[in-house]
Amino acid sequence: MVEVSIIVPCYNSEKTIERCINSIKNQSFKDFEALIIDDGSTDNTSMIINRLIKDDERFQYYYKENRGLSDARNYALDRFKGQYVSFIDSDDYIEKDFIQSLHKPFKKNKNIKLTVCPAKIIYKNRKKEENITNFDVQLIISSRVCDKLFCKNFFTQENLRFPVKKWYEDLCMTGKIIFNIKKNNYTIINKPLYNYVQNKNSIMHTTDDRIFQIYDVLEEITAYCKKKGTYNNVKEKIEFTYIYHVLYATIFRSSFHKKFSKEMIKKITQKVTILYPEWRKNKYIKKLPFIIKIYITLLKYNQITIIYLLIKHIYIPLQEKRTIS
Repeated sequence: MVEVSIIVPCYNSEKTIERCINSIKNQSFKDFEALIIDDGSTDNTSMIINRLIKDDERFQYYYKENRGLSDARNYALDRFKGQYVSFIDSDDYIEKDFIQSLHKPFKKNKNIKLTVCPAKIIYKNRKKEENITNFDVQLIISSRVCDKLFCKNFFTQENLRFPVKKWYEDLCMTGKIIFNIKKNNYTIINKPLYNYVQNKNSIMHTTDDRIFQIYDVLEEITAYCKKKGTYNNVKEKIEFTYIYHVLYATIFRSSFHKKFSKEMIKKITQKVTILYPEWRKNKYIKKLPFIIKIYITLLKYNQITIIYLLIKHIYIPLQEKRTIS
């Protein structure tokens, strides 16, 4: 029986897949299987993968029809055999002790169901290391599945799967998990062991209407918590998820939308206020980074014009500069 299953979905990843696979092969932890799910690549991805894994029985390669990231991950979740599950995106790569470090707490404490580490954010010409100072808040802010190691029961007993043909698939998965486990069920390894590579095609720079699928995903998380009977216990955390991922992240993402306006900011704020009329009193706001707290304070007092001007004349130019550096 294999200990850890590493799931790597890929699509037309000929420029990055070798680095990703080599980082897995070089792990200090050896008892793993790696499921490489090729989601219908049309470039040289398949050839590169087969060359790299041909002499390593721990790697399994699957080629399937193109149906998107979530479907590729779900394909692997129907086939993995490990006790613990890790997800790695083909653009990214991991440090040598990534699996070893995230796996160790499971053996020390039987209550552990989830481990997480900070990431290194890799831009074209610079790197930025995350620093986790407040774990509860960070779990909500950092909705990635790729910097975590999960107990298999989430996917076998709970039968959790990623939403197909929707954005924010990571948030949908992590939200259902973190809002339904206890504090003694997770722990942090405060070393940046996952390298998260940024690219100009990320949803942070999109003009696509699918950024507003955030509402569907948060409704799905809420419905799941209500079904599990945990909603009342985590209501304020879910409210904070709306504050961060809608009032902050979605408003900033929408700044690249062709219809971005003061009215759009107002409508997004009103939508959250209808669901959570008391969101301005949420206790987790004070735990946000300083700059975001200032922004949320402006939003609290309906300073829409100021926010619009700051985003339009400071944030957007800064982001455009970062995409090329």
